[in-house]
Amino acid sequence: MIEGPINVEEFTELRKRIEIHTIFWKLIFENYNTNEEINNLKKYRNILIDSSSFLSQKKLKKLSNDKKILATVHQSLYPWIYNHRFKSLADIIKNSNGKGIVVCTGDKHFKFARSTIDTFRNVLKTKLPIEVFYYGENDLSKVNRNILTSYDEVYVTDISKYFDNKVIDISGWAIKPFAILASRFEEVILIDADVVYLRDPIELFEDEGYIEKGTLFFRDRTLYPGSHPGSIWLKSWMVNPLPETKALRFWNEITAHEMESSTVVMNKTKNILGLLATCKLNEKRIREDVVYKYVYGDKETFWMGFDIARQHYNMNSVPCTYIGETIQAGNDKILCGHIGHMLSNGKFMFWNGHIVKDKNKVINENSLINFDSYFIDDDDGEWTPDLSCLKLKKDPTPLNDNELQNLNTILNREKQNHFVIPELKVL
Repeated sequence: MIEGPINVEEFTELRKRIEIHTIFWKLIFENYNTNEEINNLKKYRNILIDSSSFLSQKKLKKLSNDKKILATVHQSLYPWIYNHRFKSLADIIKNSNGKGIVVCTGDKHFKFARSTIDTFRNVLKTKLPIEVFYYGENDLSKVNRNILTSYDEVYVTDISKYFDNKVIDISGWAIKPFAILASRFEEVILIDADVVYLRDPIELFEDEGYIEKGTLFFRDRTLYPGSHPGSIWLKSWMVNPLPETKALRFWNEITAHEMESSTVVMNKTKNILGLLATCKLNEKRIREDVVYKYVYGDKETFWMGFDIARQHYNMNSVPCTYIGETIQAGNDKILCGHIGHMLSNGKFMFWNGHIVKDKNKVINENSLINFDSYFIDDDDGEWTPDLSCLKLKKDPTPLNDNELQNLNTILNREKQNHFVIPELKVL
């Protein structure tokens, strides 16, 4: 375990250890598969359950040399996993079943999480179970926990009891990859509390890239082209990047923001190495001493973690899609709203920022959105200085009837129930 502040040289050594971990992991576990069976995920899952107990063993003398090396490196990298909620990797795999949605929230963002869950259950009527993570008794009140569990198949979990928090010290953005690891689902749709969907999120699992690689990451806006501290830092330690990393705008210095992590879709078993490495980048000392100094929070740690672990990943082929209200200003057509995303099949799925114009300002009855269209951020537009609006050079795509109907239903439920907008008091 690295002690004291972490410099770039030590971070490079960390990368090397994670790569060694992957080499011996594949040597040991993939040897159980032959020919056509190597891609059989069920068999791989069973192998991990039946044959991975040595990873958490303290007595390593009787192990073969390759297992001894893997267990030693594994325990040095991920000492926080075991002897809390989980005793072994098999515990994690066995307790991860089926598909589901994961949301992280405390009392601060509870109103958004409640509204989002209400949309899932009463507007989109998704059948996916939902697990809500919070951190400790003071993070999410008992009253709010009870409100969330009043919805069908919504489970509320205190993640502070799952890992060694002296090492990882989960807070803020960092909770997100750990929530995927801790969740009861094998196939996870991790979403921010303030995400709004217009379609059933189960459709994300039908994405061709997800089916192939077990991941679906979404692009952020293309902003601030040219060399920047993040790209310089990345290239100081990342060698021989994966083909998908070499194709990223971040790597090619086209943008300072590659990924937008308000939704992350992942098959945990298939991508356990990439997930563990992502969690590693969000450990307290690593994120504070190094990673978060060069990138904005957890966003880029997903694809970076996967690259370090040498696991291929799938970045959505469609650029970030801006959704909002179209405003005519003289000869200019301006779209003001939030960052959204659509799939390669042309279906618009969700946006980040909820149903208010600006969640960081005082919210009142005038705060509700009035979205009518969206526009793919293909560099054919000009952002306003505060990045809240996009001046368009061509017409946006109007929301279709089904999308408008779902949006209006969401807004009408808000007006009736006041999940987010405070109810006016009659004097």
